Amino acid sequence: MADIVGYIDSKVVSLLSLPISPGTPILLGESNIEHMKSEHPVDFEKYFSSLSAILAEPDFINLNPRDNSIKYIKQLDENVVVGVRISSKGKAFARTLFVFPPWKFEQFMTGGYLMEYK
Repeated sequence: MADIVGYIDSKVVSLLSLPISPGTPILLGESNIEHMKSEHPVDFEKYFSSLSAILAEPDFINLNPRDNSIKYIKQLDENVVVGVRISSKGKAFARTLFVFPPWKFEQFMTGGYLMEYK
């Protein structure tokens, strides 16, 4: 059973030209939590409690062209990323949570890969 941890709002749909309806729930299942814990344990421990807030009010967003996943990025004391992937059935899942190293964040910024969410 998956819990709803956020919604893909109309602003994200519009900025990223997503082929989904605004208000699509973002789900979080046990397998997603296990992935976050095992792949990024320190980041999970520090930022998991902020996951819903990051999805609700990111500072930047990005669409990964390889798999059409959405990065929600919030500048806390580090640049925290929540990755959301849309399934083939149109369901959105929070799949990962990690910290962008400063050099990678800067690379994405200067390369024009991040869109401000304001």
